[in-house]
Amino acid sequence: MELSIRDKAEAIQNSIETETLAQLGLLNPQSYKQHNPNVATGIEAILALHEQMPMDKVYTNVVRKFQDGDIGFVHVDYFLFEPTVAFDIHRFEDGLSVEHWDNLQRNPQKVNKSGRSMTDGKTKAKDHHKTEDNKNLAHRFVQEVLIDGKVDLASSYFRDDFLIQHNPNIGDGVHEYLHFMRDENIQKYGKIHKVLGEGNFVLVLSEGFFKQRHAAFYDLFRLEEDKIIEHWDVVETIPEPEYRKNDNGKF
Repeated sequence: MELSIRDKAEAIQNSIETETLAQLGLLNPQSYKQHNPNVATGIEAILALHEQMPMDKVYTNVVRKFQDGDIGFVHVDYFLFEPTVAFDIHRFEDGLSVEHWDNLQRNPQKVNKSGRSMTDGKTKAKDHHKTEDNKNLAHRFVQEVLIDGKVDLASSYFRDDFLIQHNPNIGDGVHEYLHFMRDENIQKYGKIHKVLGEGNFVLVLSEGFFKQRHAAFYDLFRLEEDKIIEHWDVVETIPEPEYRKNDNGKF
């Protein structure tokens, strides 16, 4: 049976631990465009990472997997060079991944003020008939509230103060989340680049600044009954152009 796109994305990331990427045959050997600025484009650069990583410690645990059209995206708990949480995105053509984006953040391996880790919580999508509506809602929230700063509109996106939070620096609740996001010295959103979704899970890719450094924000939202009820994120600084190993752009 042919694997689904979400399953193929999962298999590609799991192959990091098993060192079976070449045998897996799910990356296009002639055309594989890399958007991780710390890795050169092409398959050979991926395979070369195994020589650099402490393979006796490396593990991969795909916690969530979704698909949106020809794109598969996964939420992963890793040990690569250190404990890491990431979102990995693959675009497929003719059954093979031809393009890859990701965002990685060191996993503090501790719970936040509400006792939640960066990856626990619900994992399975539902309400597939509402995918586009949910994508539009998450897009509007990030644009209107986080980018445009229209905090007075936030109440329309949540049920009172209810928000299950997985950001390691803050706890549950809408008020605490928005207070943290409004501090421009910490996290300032500037532009949305991509919105992906399956059912009631939506991943928004944005660009901005984190502690005054150029950064990428990947925010995963879980929605129910047209409200945001759960949030995970990964934040990664973007290296200056002279330190990037490809010219494909982060987004």
